[in-house]
Amino acid sequence: MELTFIFTVALTTTMIVVMLVLIAIIIYQRWRIGEQNVFIERFIRQNEEMREKLRKAGIV
Repeated sequence: MELTFIFTVALTTTMIVVMLVLIAIIIYQRWRIGEQNVFIERFIRQNEEMREKLRKAGIV
């Protein structure tokens, strides 16, 4: 009886830890993707500005 209780508590604790780790990984990955999107957005904006300058200069 006591061994079953110990096994159940250990298994439950393990499942909770695994769930918390998975949630932490998801939050971290969303943060990284959001950070990369900022750089991509800045790159696209700079390209648009350069394209507009080229149009005004009559090159394109």
